[in-house]
Amino acid sequence: MLTILAVADRIAHVEGWMQQAFYPVLFLILVAASLGVPLPEDIPLIAAGVLLQTSPEIASWPWTIAVALVGIMVGDLVLYMLGRRWGPEVLKHRYICWFLTPDRFARISRRFHRHGTWFCFFGRFLMGIRAAMCITAGATHFPYWRFLLADLAGATVSAPLFLLLGYWFAGMIPTLLHYLADAETSAFAVAVVAAALFVVAYRTRKQRRARRIAALRAAADRDGPVSSTGVSLAPRPPADSRRGVPSIETERSQSR
Repeated sequence: MLTILAVADRIAHVEGWMQQAFYPVLFLILVAASLGVPLPEDIPLIAAGVLLQTSPEIASWPWTIAVALVGIMVGDLVLYMLGRRWGPEVLKHRYICWFLTPDRFARISRRFHRHGTWFCFFGRFLMGIRAAMCITAGATHFPYWRFLLADLAGATVSAPLFLLLGYWFAGMIPTLLHYLADAETSAFAVAVVAAALFVVAYRTRKQRRARRIAALRAAADRDGPVSSTGVSLAPRPPADSRRGVPSIETERSQSR
């Protein structure tokens, strides 16, 4: 999982590429991200939004949204058609199997069976499941037009949203990164302390348990079997004999 600072660093790199050729770079990166390349499509969209704020002369909003939607849909439709062409056999491809295992394919197929179009729509908002969702839709022969409309509806919501996020927070990114660096350092320190406390508590509990087991074994060797609560499990004599009172059998033998 990418940290916040790593995401910010990637956004900065994508911004540099886009300054050279905004629309072609945005299109190609979104197609690659949709095809499963380990680069979330949110990053180029946020970078595009930042450039729309800081360098408005480089691109326009209508063309940016249009190029973004086309790039997203091209990649998604390629994966859908691959799944539809090969069916479940597509899982054997070395490029596909690394992000879509048979177990994951079965889980996503069940979700398509239960939720259908809604799962296709909301799947666009789940990073790490988009590419698997598109291939599974094709491999399970989910209707083409339902997939196209649902996926396009999800992209129409998500793409402008991330563009707006980059646009609104463009001026805050340097300050935000400074505070995030301090916050990540503090969070790392807290995590280290918490891990140390957990290890100490675990070892203390383990030692106490070992001492308790040793004490129970010693008691068993001395007094017979002992339960986990410390109660002796050895056979107990009759109640009358323990109290020093003759038993009924003893009285009968004496009377005779």
